[in-house]
Amino acid sequence: MQYKHDAGTPARTQRRRRRRRPTVVLYGLALLAALMAVTGLVKLVTGRGGDTPADVTKNAGKTAEATTVAADGTKTDDAAKTNDGAPVVTAEPLPEDEAILKADTLARGYFYDEAIEALQGVDTDAAKAKIAEIQDLKSKLVLYEGKYYHVFFHSLIVYPDLAFDNKGHPAQGYNEWMTTVSEFQKMLPLFLENDFVLYDITEMMELDADGNAQPKPIYLPAGKKPLVISIDDVNYYDYMKPDGFADRLDVDENGRVVTIVKDHDGVEHVTYDGDVMPILDTFVDEHPEFSFRGAKGIVAETGYAGAFGYRITDLELFSEAEGKAMLEKVKEVAQALRNTGWQISSHSYTHNQYWNKKTITMEQMQYDTGRWQNEIEPYVGDTNIFISPFGVQFDDNAPVFRYLIEKGKFNIYCPVGSPMNVRFAGDVMFMERLNLDGYTMMKHPERISKYFFDPKLVLDPARPPMD
Repeated sequence: MQYKHDAGTPARTQRRRRRRRPTVVLYGLALLAALMAVTGLVKLVTGRGGDTPADVTKNAGKTAEATTVAADGTKTDDAAKTNDGAPVVTAEPLPEDEAILKADTLARGYFYDEAIEALQGVDTDAAKAKIAEIQDLKSKLVLYEGKYYHVFFHSLIVYPDLAFDNKGHPAQGYNEWMTTVSEFQKMLPLFLENDFVLYDITEMMELDADGNAQPKPIYLPAGKKPLVISIDDVNYYDYMKPDGFADRLDVDENGRVVTIVKDHDGVEHVTYDGDVMPILDTFVDEHPEFSFRGAKGIVAETGYAGAFGYRITDLELFSEAEGKAMLEKVKEVAQALRNTGWQISSHSYTHNQYWNKKTITMEQMQYDTGRWQNEIEPYVGDTNIFISPFGVQFDDNAPVFRYLIEKGKFNIYCPVGSPMNVRFAGDVMFMERLNLDGYTMMKHPERISKYFFDPKLVLDPARPPMD
């Protein structure tokens, strides 16, 4: 893939305008309140937010005394927390219909044990029937022995007229290597209709007693296929800013990841459809069956231009207070992503052309890995996933590759390859990814239709012709 910039030197940016927090709707229907309770339930039961469905709607507001629901049907005061962050539970059982609705939503997301637990103490025929139904669903899970699927995107084009006007970055690059919001939104129901279910890549492999990578058993409903989605370069580079992309990520009052998007007049807006992450979050809210136990995808970060749109590796350009605020914001965004089922990966620090040309020296690999570990990882969190820049693949025993794996502590390595082959070698799982972008949709549609859908069904008419 030849679309990338040479990122050998740090990016420069102007100071950002103050962000406005979104106004949140304070009231919802009783059904909405019941669905919102699911998130609090599963966080409490599983102990990690990434295992739960996200909040049910982007407009789910906070009340003066916000509550969540525990597995035994009791409500909890979100403001009351123990020292370890666990909610303090008070005895206030849910009505039968709410408990059944909550359990049904959990079961749709494959949280079978949690769904059954949610109905304990509800001694009615309807609740007993629902428990039996959920137990039957769980008993029908089968060992998956088929192909793994992994597709990837870059940050989505929000305004095609700006991306393709040739006034900023050349339109040809965007046309080849990017996907529009409209296209991504049309893809999701097609994935669902074709029995794909989002699966956590870190649950696809495990290390044996000797430290060798091996497949981890996957159990799914018969006919379902595991899908991994990743998004490269979620950094919102400076060259993209006038071209119709989001400006940065943020977190709303409900802990949801949002996009800050500037319209044609340069006015900032908080949106829930400015990139893959919030769009997919909303889709899973509406279709819990598309995500196995809350899994979403992988957000791949470089480092030379900071993270998530915040230039934390150029702090000398900002005041001390601004720099501190950006570092805290990156931590906040990273935690919100993880809480809602997302993984974060390294995409290298420099994304330099020496990756693409495979000329990277040991000194350069040490520099790249060191800067990621020192300047990005402390703020986005540890990861064992490496999304290779330019989709590059090295010889398994190449010294620079072994340094990356061992020093970087990565045991999942994802290059690019349209067959989406997966192999386990030594201490690493290698998983190829298929790019669902303009180039593949327009030049090699058969690569997509072979596994997923006809690209003509989603292609944005705003795209210019491709030579």
